[in-house]
Amino acid sequence: MDAINLCNAIRMEFARVFEKKIPLDAFPAKIQDMILALARQENYTIEYMMASLLVAVSTAIGNTVNIRIRGGWVSNSALYMILVGRPGTGKTPPLDFAFRPIRKHDAQAVKQFKLEMEQYNNLVESNKGKKENTTPLPDKPILRRTIISDFTPEALMRALDDNQRGIVVYVDEIMGMFNAVNQYSRGQLIEQLLTAFSGKPLDISRCSMPLPIHIEYPFINIVGTMQTTRMHELIEKGYKENGLLDRIIFVYPSSQDISDWQLDEDSSFASFEKYSNLWEAIINKVIDLPFTDNNNVQNILNFSPEAKAYFTNWRNNAIRAVNQIQDDGLVDSRVIKAPMITARLALVLQIFRWACGEVHKDFVDIESTKSAIALSEYFESCYADIQKYMLKESIEPQKKELLDCLSATFTTSDAIQAGKEVGLSERSVMYSLVNLATNKIIKKIKRGEYEKLQ
Repeated sequence: MDAINLCNAIRMEFARVFEKKIPLDAFPAKIQDMILALARQENYTIEYMMASLLVAVSTAIGNTVNIRIRGGWVSNSALYMILVGRPGTGKTPPLDFAFRPIRKHDAQAVKQFKLEMEQYNNLVESNKGKKENTTPLPDKPILRRTIISDFTPEALMRALDDNQRGIVVYVDEIMGMFNAVNQYSRGQLIEQLLTAFSGKPLDISRCSMPLPIHIEYPFINIVGTMQTTRMHELIEKGYKENGLLDRIIFVYPSSQDISDWQLDEDSSFASFEKYSNLWEAIINKVIDLPFTDNNNVQNILNFSPEAKAYFTNWRNNAIRAVNQIQDDGLVDSRVIKAPMITARLALVLQIFRWACGEVHKDFVDIESTKSAIALSEYFESCYADIQKYMLKESIEPQKKELLDCLSATFTTSDAIQAGKEVGLSERSVMYSLVNLATNKIIKKIKRGEYEKLQ
């Protein structure tokens, strides 16, 4: 495919993004180009790619830079994120691309650790049996990895203690991790994840630990994939009640179609290498931000006055809407966590734009703030779509048949007639309409008239 045709293809891809209201323009310009090109040539889903890049940058930042949300309320950039979709929609490849530079750093860290351990063990061996003139032993080498995929809860806390810059729990098919959590720790890890997300210190004492662990500034990212049909398991495990679900960003593309491969493979490898190198340079610039273990002097960015006013007004409007709700059962608890998550996204975007050479990293500006709000609202629309999917899947088969027989808008008479076709009595139809309206599957427009919401 020549350059003109590729540009035209990318423009068509961008038009699709605009139509679906995907906030691609929240990203630095060169990253927008990269996302669109890789979507075209590698079949990366745009939404998954956007999310993967964000959580990778957040991981690279770690505890090096925080944001002052308000007064004494300071937060790191940690994100809990799950890519949701049907099998085959390409959730894993964008994640692999985004984290490849960080994996390279981990591989180098393992190589260096093995070398240092060999030297350390040789010194220990050479000192054996000697009473005088022994060579002083250096501190025992520590392996500081960032990506943790296969672990016990205790091993995870040890890894975080060893690398207090921050770690990421990266698990494909993440429900497996949540299932294992209960087997190992009886829910203690979930409590630790909730504590870490809030930025509170972690204290861990175990019989198997020679010394207790204290982590003043825990930084844990979580990223993984999940099939749509397993979302209900998170609810059933009580993660809505304990607040974990409210802290997770869910990414669920509006289209679950698997796209065709394009016939431009001849140019795709060179293009992939070009963008892979670009991405590695950006991540490496963020990783090079200085960090010292147990450093009490934190690098904290404030919102600019303009950004602070915009962010505060956005937050207040959302909270005022909550205050208007009289029934506590109708209050969406995710709204309360949204400002903290959005502020973190603003910090990530500011550092992201700096790493791309677009702006400074002195404070969080209005552009990063507006972009973070756009992304936050988009991710919440993803969660709303997942809720609709779960509601639709929970509909009893006969009610589903009834809905399938009805138009997008319909009357009570239409429903009664459709009920006869699927074997429902008039009374059962009326009960079903009330139930479907309560569960927000349909909406009552006025007396005797409804519309489908799914």
